[in-house]
Amino acid sequence: MPFYNPQMLLSRILLAFAALTWGASFVATKICLGYLSPVELMAFRLIIGLPVLFILILVNRVKISFGDNKLSILLASLIMLAHFFIQITGIKYTTATNTGWIISIIPLIVMVMAILFLKEKIHFSMILGISLATLGVIFLISKGKISDISWLRSTGDWLVLASAHTWALYTIVSRKISRTIDPLLLTFVVLLPSAICSTGIVLASSNLTVLINLPFNIFIALLFLGVITTAISHWFWQRGVASLGASKAGIFLYLEPFATTAIAVPLLHEAFGPFTALGAVLVLSGVLLGQRNPRNIIID
Repeated sequence: MPFYNPQMLLSRILLAFAALTWGASFVATKICLGYLSPVELMAFRLIIGLPVLFILILVNRVKISFGDNKLSILLASLIMLAHFFIQITGIKYTTATNTGWIISIIPLIVMVMAILFLKEKIHFSMILGISLATLGVIFLISKGKISDISWLRSTGDWLVLASAHTWALYTIVSRKISRTIDPLLLTFVVLLPSAICSTGIVLASSNLTVLINLPFNIFIALLFLGVITTAISHWFWQRGVASLGASKAGIFLYLEPFATTAIAVPLLHEAFGPFTALGAVLVLSGVLLGQRNPRNIIID
């Protein structure tokens, strides 16, 4: 179909919206972490987002059925719980800009896991792409000071890198489940344990009076993270994937780090120096090169 086909154009707009808002979510997360702990932020985001997801499930008349996937869903839920906590904690100790670019290597990590666990073939372009992306991540974390080993203690960057691996693992685990369960339902069910656990911790250990009196801009950021990035963007993404297919939809994910950088630099006054730019170019080149593969695996 031509690009100007209204349905195809709408799908592209929905996919671009999802990717751009996910990129912006790292900035919103960084802002919220100035007032909330990682667990508190996780709880608020999910408490706000899950009811919206549930409404979308009802509106779209999604069939509630889990089949024989209960154990796989439980495993995916545990991975997601770890993923949220690791990533939010990592963002607390690094920049939103670094987060956006480090996270963008997820497609390559998925490929490596597919090779290890699903016995998929490895190609030279994948090896070269992984090498370039790895070098790019090193430049991002070290700020170009590779000979100074102090960059190895960059806790936040390493946690964000670890969260890229947890998301890739979730992608591998949930791939089979998503073929038999509606993605909206799967997202809701997988996030529910994280919401319950984080909310329980907050109720037991946090000063609720302080949480209620958060600044207005933090409430806006939480609404953005909960309603938009957790619920609406996932819904838009699934609609776009259903229309264009996973491979074409995956291209839009490359908008994420650009959105993060475009917002984080002026809003958070984060530096974007030559070594950060070089690291970003190497990461993006590595991901693009690595996906020049007869059988690409694209995440959402």
